[in-house]
Amino acid sequence: MSINVQKKDLLEAMQKAYPIVPSKSSLMILCNFRISYADSILEILATDVDHSLRVTVGASGDGEIDIAVNAKKIFDVVRELPEGLVTVDVDGMVLMIESEKGFSCKISGADPSDFPGVPSMEGGVGFSVDAPTLRDIIRKSSFAVAKDESRGSLSGVLWELRSDKMGMVSTDGHRLGCSFIDINLPVGESVSRIISQKSVSTLVRITDSDDTEEVLKIVIGEKYISFGAPSFTMVSKLVDGQYPEYGKVIPKNNPRIVVADRVSMFDAARRVSVMSNAKTNLIKLIFRNGEMEATVINKEIGGEARESVGVEYEGDEHIVGFNGKYFTEILDIMKTEKVRLEMNTQISACVIYPVYADEKDKVSEDLFLIMPLRILDEI
Repeated sequence: MSINVQKKDLLEAMQKAYPIVPSKSSLMILCNFRISYADSILEILATDVDHSLRVTVGASGDGEIDIAVNAKKIFDVVRELPEGLVTVDVDGMVLMIESEKGFSCKISGADPSDFPGVPSMEGGVGFSVDAPTLRDIIRKSSFAVAKDESRGSLSGVLWELRSDKMGMVSTDGHRLGCSFIDINLPVGESVSRIISQKSVSTLVRITDSDDTEEVLKIVIGEKYISFGAPSFTMVSKLVDGQYPEYGKVIPKNNPRIVVADRVSMFDAARRVSVMSNAKTNLIKLIFRNGEMEATVINKEIGGEARESVGVEYEGDEHIVGFNGKYFTEILDIMKTEKVRLEMNTQISACVIYPVYADEKDKVSEDLFLIMPLRILDEI
């Protein structure tokens, strides 16, 4: 039988699903898409066992098809097809694709029954949230996830649910990001789960492609979490482990307060960071009355850089060192015109908050933290 689908719709579905496919796996079947059709819906399913993504697209045709086929090869083929109608057909374990512009090809497939199924969600907490809100929370928190998966729970994002609030937190021990919103949720006691970085980054990517405003249906269980929308369903395994009590690392006594124009501070730190040590990215910030000076002296390359910007600060001179890459990343994530830095000593954490010109513009409660670096004598 033959299925007809627009090339752009088929490609968009595969673009969403393809990053789920593992680049290497001892199970060769995982390197495939499972492609099926029934009742005018063409479905692309990808999985790496821990994460499963089902993307659907409208198509036309009679009967049903079901086959597993190499994901990279079929994705590359569809990407190169000319725009227009595409015909998809299956003959035994062979997938056939034909473009109305004259191109045709055949790809050997595999038995779809060997393809892992999508885990079922039993019980759990179900609720809905609009995609832009969730993307914003993820963007303000997930940047600080530990990149080393051997660090257990720190390689994921902590998702906290309360009856009147929801938010995410992540930290790698050097920086921290958290964002909470007010929302009514059907939970009695607070619920905390650790979501993998791949889950949240995939969710941002597949909902941001159309700048969609759609509502996501979410179910958080004990072992899995599911995200549902009209065009896709994703089920991901939760990260095992206990997340550290992040509140203990947020200092409460911060007598040194700096309020600054975010863009000016970002630009100054970014420019001097160009000259910083490639391994540490260390920059020195000197705060004086009404001024911040960003400085780098790199003896390895015989270079230095400095830039001063005006800030709101009163008190004795305060010198602190930061990883310039981490510092500018936080400032870039924040979108308010001004930011507030709260500090104490050269070795205590710096807490950064957005400053809203009007409290009505405040959409979430955000907090960012960065740990200082030791300042060597040569800088």
